[in-house]
Amino acid sequence: MKKKKLSKLQLREKQKIEDKKFNRNLIISFSLLIVATVSVLTFYTYGCDTRFLYHKWAWYGKEIPGEWACMNGNNLTMHKSSKVAYNKKAYYFCSQECFNHLTKHFAEVAMVPDAFSGDSINKADALIGLKEKGRPELAYFKNQQTFKKYYE
Repeated sequence: MKKKKLSKLQLREKQKIEDKKFNRNLIISFSLLIVATVSVLTFYTYGCDTRFLYHKWAWYGKEIPGEWACMNGNNLTMHKSSKVAYNKKAYYFCSQECFNHLTKHFAEVAMVPDAFSGDSINKADALIGLKEKGRPELAYFKNQQTFKKYYE
């Protein structure tokens, strides 16, 4: 059997088809690379904001770890707070100024009413939650019972 030789016209058509496939694959690969790069850079730039927004919604009704709270401003923080021991209790602050405010105004800053019962509690001993869904304001609770009742 003889193999049929392709004419020049058929070779050109075959080459055009292969070039179109290559160009399509190149454009798709380059587009995916651009989308991936933009996605990574966007997340890198806005990662803290995204995490903060997530925490404001997802942590409603759940106990918040102390390192995500600033006990001076009673707000959820974008970054983990510093743990500071003062009067043999652990407090969390977002900055040195907040800690200095605690040392100068200890009675006003460290003591807070329970969000459900109104009993006076020390922030270092309290359970921490969010007052409202989607808001960074914190609420402090004396125990698990008042914590659960607040969110019912």
